[in-house]
Formats: sequence, C-alpha cells, structure tokens
Amino acid sequence: MGRVLRYLAYAAIALMSLPIVIMVAFLVVASFSTRLTMGLVPAGLTLENWSFLWAPIPWGLGREYVWPTLANTLMYAGGSTVLRVLLVTLAGYAVSRISFRGRLFVLAFQMVGRVVPGAGLLIGMYFTLYYLGLLFTIPGVVLIRTAMGIPMAIWIMKGFFDGIPWELEWAAMVDGCSRLQLWRRVLLPLVRPGIAAVAVFAFMEAWEDFIYVYVLLPGETKVMSVLIQRLIATEVIDYPFLAAMSLFYTIPPLVFYVLTQKHLVRVTLVGGVKR
Repeated sequence: MGRVLRYLAYAAIALMSLPIVIMVAFLVVASFSTRLTMGLVPAGLTLENWSFLWAPIPWGLGREYVWPTLANTLMYAGGSTVLRVLLVTLAGYAVSRISFRGRLFVLAFQMVGRVVPGAGLLIGMYFTLYYLGLLFTIPGVVLIRTAMGIPMAIWIMKGFFDGIPWELEWAAMVDGCSRLQLWRRVLLPLVRPGIAAVAVFAFMEAWEDFIYVYVLLPGETKVMSVLIQRLIATEVIDYPFLAAMSLFYTIPPLVFYVLTQKHLVRVTLVGGVKR
C-alpha cells in the first residue's frame, strides 16, 4: 500500500510539473529553430536567434547590446542580495537574541509592512528617491527592493537564530567575544542555510522585478526584464529570437541557485556539530 501511495505521489508531482516542462522545452527548441510547426517541432535549426550575444539586437532599438543590460541587472540583483543579507542577519540576530523595549512591536510592524502591496507605494518611493538624489539610478532601486524584502527576511533569519542554543553564545562571551565578534565568528557559520535562503529569495525577486525598475529606472539604464518587455511591445514579434533571449535571461538565476543549494540543505545541530 505504501509503495502504491508513493507512485501516486510521483505521478501527481509529474503531472503538476508537466506545464513547466513543456514551457521550458518550448524555449529551448524555439531558441534554436527558424520556426516551429505544431508548437514544438522545429522546421530548421539555426544559431541566428542567439546573434544578440555578439551583435546588436536587430529589433529597431538602434545599436543596443545585451551585455550592458545584463551588467545592470547583475548589479541590481547582486546589490539587493548583499545589502539584504547584511541587514537581516544583523536585524534577525537583534530581535532573536537581544531583549529591548518595543521588540514585539518591531516584529509585528515588519509583518504589516509585508502586507502592504509594493505597487501601492510607488508614488512614495518615486518622491523619496527624488529627494535623496537617487531617482533613475541603480543604487536607488536597490534600496527600494531591499526595503520591500526586509520584513519577511527578518522573520526567516530570526527563526534560524532562535534554533541556536544559548549555551554557545554564553560560552563565546565568557571567552571574551564581543557582540559583533559573536555574531560574525560563532553564529553566522551556524545560520548559513538561512543566509542562503534569504540570498536566493533576494536575488530572484530582484532578477525578475519589472514594475520597480520600469518606473524608477527608465532611460538608458535598462535591465533584462524591461528589455524583454520592449522586445515584446513591437508590431511583429520574432518568437524564436524572443525565446532565445528569454532562455538567456534564465541562466544567471539558475547558476546562482546551483551555487547556493548546498547551503540550503545543510543542517546544523545543537552544540554546533554538523551531522
């Protein structure tokens, strides 16, 4: 009976994954095809759809190359990831291990901030960046994306810090560690799975972001999501070329996930001993 239930679970997972597999297969096949017949059957193979890697994008956008746009996207996603991880590891440690007045209010207020939709705050974000002199700049949208992701990330890191025995902290402080040394040398290595989880969420949210960068980063400084949207908003859409660009767009987050997944499955135990 248990084996039958296991096979049924596998079948259900495979069935739910089928639409995603079909979409990915379409992107791969279409990106190397001159055109498709019957949806997934290539009429001919070509590398011309990938010409944006070595030549300007031929869609009436002038002499526009994909590499500066990719660099902007990496700076946006990477900056958002680093800044969020730094802030929430400090904040998560504070709300988990330090007793201070207003601690419960801070935690509750963070969840309220998560409930408010980001799109409803765009006008306020626009004028905030304007008065800070950061409007239409990558550092400006990095700050906005980081601020919007901090509430949930603090709760994630708090949960990981809560799981660390107090005996480790007491022993480190008896040995002469300051709060900052304790956080950096003792606790951070034990919460690497939490850091990896926060980093993955931060990178993916920034990488796939459209509305913030579309409103707050117009002009010459473009990111990949806005570039693909501009390619779609043409009178005649070259779907094989668009498929190649979309597949190229998915490679960096996939590489980032592969590099961080080993930390996501690592388990730390009581006493700091791994097993």
